[in-house]
Amino acid sequence: MENIPANLISLVALSLVMLVALLLLALKSRLSEQVVELSKQVQNQALMLSDLQMLLAKSQTQLNENKHQCDESLLENEQVSKQLEHRIKVIQEQFKTQLQTIEQLLQQQPEDKLYSRAQKLVELGADVEEIMRECDIPRPEAEMLMAVHKQQSSNY
Repeated sequence: MENIPANLISLVALSLVMLVALLLLALKSRLSEQVVELSKQVQNQALMLSDLQMLLAKSQTQLNENKHQCDESLLENEQVSKQLEHRIKVIQEQFKTQLQTIEQLLQQQPEDKLYSRAQKLVELGADVEEIMRECDIPRPEAEMLMAVHKQQSSNY
């Protein structure tokens, strides 16, 4: 190393320093670009987060509104259901009463039916013979039905 002039060593050292400085400058530039890019990404992520938070708030509001509407509908449906149950009970009671009435009418004595039919024939203008034949009742009863009908007709 004794043969190498001091200027050359200074020049090499200076070149090395310059080269290191250039490398540091390039590295700094590259790092700055990365910092800028990362900064943009952070800003974009922040904007997306803000948008997502707004969407979440809107969704929550809509969900609350839908829940409220569902609760109202459920309450209304329960009330309608109770009203329908009441109506069904009333109709079932009416049906039961009518069924009992029909059963009672079906169990009436056959004579009652014959006399009801005889009364209808009298009202339609049948004579004593026809009433006796159609209803299978004795002559005095047929004549009595005719007399009662004539008396009722004359009262009106």
